[in-house]
Amino acid sequence: MKPRAESQAREVYILRDQIGQGNPFLHGQNEYQILHEVEVDGQHYAVLQKREDHPDDAYLFRIDQQQPVEIEDETEWENVAEAVDNLLYDRNEGSMS
Repeated sequence: MKPRAESQAREVYILRDQIGQGNPFLHGQNEYQILHEVEVDGQHYAVLQKREDHPDDAYLFRIDQQQPVEIEDETEWENVAEAVDNLLYDRNEGSMS
């Protein structure tokens, strides 16, 4: 089996800069807290959490024209989720040493 090329993620602050750090991001009838924003392979994504949800619940969206779009392609979702995990894991590992 051929190894899959890893996607590289870098943290960005596009939505947070636009609405102000700590302010809720409104989408439809929901208020979200922006946990992380990343760019993966040139595309903007955000990890969002509904204000009323359990702290372990989060949603991964593609950001298109400053609006969250559900990621329907399973391969895209898995690649982005893995890139985000690697970014956060590497950051946490680096700070612990």
